[in-house]
Amino acid sequence: MNRRILGVIIVLALTTLACTCNLLPSLKTPAAPTPSNVIFQDDFSNPESGWEVRKHNQGSVGYKDGVYAVASYSNSKTMWGVANRTFDNIVIEVDATQVAAGPMSNNDYGVVCREQNEGDGYYLLISGDGYYTIIKAQGEKFINLVDWTGSEAINQGNATNHIRAVCNGSSLELSVNGKFLTSVEDSTFTSGDIALTATTYEDAPTEIHFDNLVVSRP
Repeated sequence: MNRRILGVIIVLALTTLACTCNLLPSLKTPAAPTPSNVIFQDDFSNPESGWEVRKHNQGSVGYKDGVYAVASYSNSKTMWGVANRTFDNIVIEVDATQVAAGPMSNNDYGVVCREQNEGDGYYLLISGDGYYTIIKAQGEKFINLVDWTGSEAINQGNATNHIRAVCNGSSLELSVNGKFLTSVEDSTFTSGDIALTATTYEDAPTEIHFDNLVVSRP
């Protein structure tokens, strides 16, 4: 037998062995699914998902065409709508779109964590004119834990901003559009509801549409 014929036989044998191996069941352990720390999410496509719905002469909150709309009609009147749930240490992420405001976009909007049924809690906010703050509401008083500060990371006017708020132990952190803005420590509230909020500071309504809300563990 010459070397050429022997080489052909060896190649055929190896090919047969490879085919046989491919027919055998795989012994490789499947990769475990990536664990998820998401505990609640809502795209507001279902108007029965449990969020607060109300309307009066100072503003309104509720579902609207696949988003959650919060509108403040009167100067300095804060509106907020709660999820009717209870959380402690969480990360809240949401897309917030200003669709209406006064000519100066002098307003605020964002998320509330550890809300205490009457609006008390932590407000992590941005504004249509490019500022941010963290406020504690307690006993009908609004206390600035972080003073209003300007940031180029905030899209101004009728635009969308991705807000990320962390409420973890006594630590409160605010980021927008992937940029960290500020953090502060406060231990007054340890658990509570979440809410979406807006306020106008002009004699013109502010309306904010919230979408793609995700709540996760820190």
